[in-house]
Amino acid sequence: MSKNKYLALTKTLKSIFDNSIPLSIQAKMSLSASILGSNFPNWNFCGYYILNEKHTLEIGPYYGKTIPCTHIKYGEGVCGTVAEMRKTIIVDNVNEYDNYISCDSETKSEIVIPIFKKKKLTAVLDIDSIAENDFGMIDKINLEKICRLISD
Repeated sequence: MSKNKYLALTKTLKSIFDNSIPLSIQAKMSLSASILGSNFPNWNFCGYYILNEKHTLEIGPYYGKTIPCTHIKYGEGVCGTVAEMRKTIIVDNVNEYDNYISCDSETKSEIVIPIFKKKKLTAVLDIDSIAENDFGMIDKINLEKICRLISD
């Protein structure tokens, strides 16, 4: 993906988030999922899973046509693995990922980024693409920056 595109989207998100009335994390998630998801044509899902007290992720705000999994346990699928490991994972080909949970047969690659508030995991950002090998270091670096904006 284009670094310039991410710079423009990050600038847009910052301008929306820097409001005289602070936005909740849920509002930031809703706005960012919509803005990100609508700007990358290969992405068929862009959404957040929020940690609950039972070591389970629950679906939060998202953008996409797919009805996502409602709950994902720690260690299950890419999202659950990210929650457990607390680091970003890029899957170039979901068909080659042993622990993959399929919600949409069109998905070919995925990136999941953990979100922390005061060093505590609070959610993950899950993005699926209809293209194999669609995510790289530019995506990782810029999406991690955007996730820090969400939790600020």
